[in-house]
Amino acid sequence: MQLSVASSITPKEDGAVVVVSEVRQPRDSIEALGKDVTKVLKEMKNGPDNTLRPPIFAEKRLSITQIWNPKMWEEHTSRSRYIRHMSGIFSSRLIRRIFPQFAACVLWSLVSVNVLTRRWLQSSTHFVPYSSLSIISTFVGFCLTLRTNQGLDRLSEGRELWGRAFIATRDTAQLIAAYVYPKDEELGLDAARHLAIFGWLLKAQLRNTDETALIETMLPSPTHRTYLTSQRKPPVFIIARIRQIVAELDSRGQLPIPAHDQLERNLNELNYVYGMCERLSGSPVPPLYTSHTTRLLVFYLLCMPLALHGMAMKKTVTVLVSAAVGYTMLGLDEISHVLEEPFRLMPLHYISRNVMLDVVDAFVRRPPPLRGEGEGVVDEKLNGSGTAPCYW
Repeated sequence: MQLSVASSITPKEDGAVVVVSEVRQPRDSIEALGKDVTKVLKEMKNGPDNTLRPPIFAEKRLSITQIWNPKMWEEHTSRSRYIRHMSGIFSSRLIRRIFPQFAACVLWSLVSVNVLTRRWLQSSTHFVPYSSLSIISTFVGFCLTLRTNQGLDRLSEGRELWGRAFIATRDTAQLIAAYVYPKDEELGLDAARHLAIFGWLLKAQLRNTDETALIETMLPSPTHRTYLTSQRKPPVFIIARIRQIVAELDSRGQLPIPAHDQLERNLNELNYVYGMCERLSGSPVPPLYTSHTTRLLVFYLLCMPLALHGMAMKKTVTVLVSAAVGYTMLGLDEISHVLEEPFRLMPLHYISRNVMLDVVDAFVRRPPPLRGEGEGVVDEKLNGSGTAPCYW
């Protein structure tokens, strides 16, 4: 949005004339909102999400780092999935994540059966009893299972929170477009611009990224931009700003009570979502539980090849069994750690895009008037004969 310059002539007492230039902010419009959103979605946010951790989980199509479509679901549930999964086991994302510790497990198995057993484990009494080790394996398996379940619960809660934020944001945009914008276009568009970037700012808060360029694009007012970028929690300011607009309309008596109540409920919902997201990102699975599980796992993997070889198992079979058990347990341990931080793995980039699309659609793609000509359809102003908006 370009600024306009207005000039005024101020005469002085001595007859001199002073020309004073004043920079004025042009009036916002639906067309300007559509252009700014197009710039964000087509230029600034058009690439892949580069804030994922670990990044390798975005390399393949079938990943929870993306929003799935029917074709991806069909591939995921096909009966050929066994062949696909087994053929790609050595190049899988998981094996690359656990390769250092898995390689150490296999190397230790080779050293155990070829060096230690030949030099100083000559008697079977020196071997680790497998019966005792099997008891420990029960505790290791239980700890890994419980920790994986905790990671899945955290991922499920993160998905639910962002789903609730998506619904509340879309409903708030539709209410503002129906009740606020017809009464005061300037305040309605101000609320739309702030609400459209709520998802991006929440994502930035959870992943510790900078969205200054986005704020400068979407908020034409320098005062609003400066104030928002100086906030400690920008998403909370977005909620406060919309609540301020709602309170202003209510003080004028221009907002129906049911709409006011629903808007307040939606803003409370967004506040709740933000608070719960802070809780998830700031409170991991207790580190004491994690460290205890790791110690049990390492102890078990160190003793397992010695116990297997003490049962007169061949060296090759001992190494293969140790590698298989190590891959299983180390893989579960790594998966639980990845799932523990769900907001680094969820497709927040695509969700934030969809939040912005739904918010702007509520204003740009408003329904036609119920009766008479009324206010013409906004689509025709923006896109000519009702074609799709340029930001789609």
